[in-house]
Amino acid sequence: MEKRVLLTQDNFWKVIEQVSRVLKRGGVIAYPTETLYGLGALIDNPSAIERLRKIKGKKEPILVLVSGIKMVEEYVEVKAEARRLMEHFWPGGLTLVLPALSGKGEELRAGSKGLGIRQSSEVFAQGLVEQLGIPITSTSANRSGKEPLKTAEEIEKELGAGLDLIVDSGARFSSVSTVVDLSGSELKLIREGVIKFEEVKRVYYGEDYAL
Repeated sequence: MEKRVLLTQDNFWKVIEQVSRVLKRGGVIAYPTETLYGLGALIDNPSAIERLRKIKGKKEPILVLVSGIKMVEEYVEVKAEARRLMEHFWPGGLTLVLPALSGKGEELRAGSKGLGIRQSSEVFAQGLVEQLGIPITSTSANRSGKEPLKTAEEIEKELGAGLDLIVDSGARFSSVSTVVDLSGSELKLIREGVIKFEEVKRVYYGEDYAL
């Protein structure tokens, strides 16, 4: 089987089905999001997540993609402020770290109490999560500490030996998602990316922000 599959309008759902089968049998993939290429494994498969960590060399927490707010509520606590951010910025490049429900995402959280979640605006990533019915990981396609790989060709060259499938959707030159932590008592910026933190704060604090 070819390691890399070219995604087109004509084979969109065929590739969704192919990738779903790979993930369900414990595979690890590279796939496009609206920001960068991500490395994907099913959230409920510890061995696949361990494989992903070895491929990337990452010990830190790993973010996940969801299909929408309903799926979010199965894994984390969602307060009014978090819901407001979701409704404003999702689908899109804002990752929210929210308090994980008991027993949820433990392999991904790396000892932290929060789980990072977002809904992608990329039609393939969104369609895949909807098809699977459970979240998938979304950590950038690169070795930890290195620059994100921008093309499927680069990913195949650098990471291909450890991956089961690479979904090729052309080059990705965007920035990373913005990550904010809502697992504590205050809004905290973890990483500023495609969405400015000032914009996030305006939505989070609402009318009180200007005071």
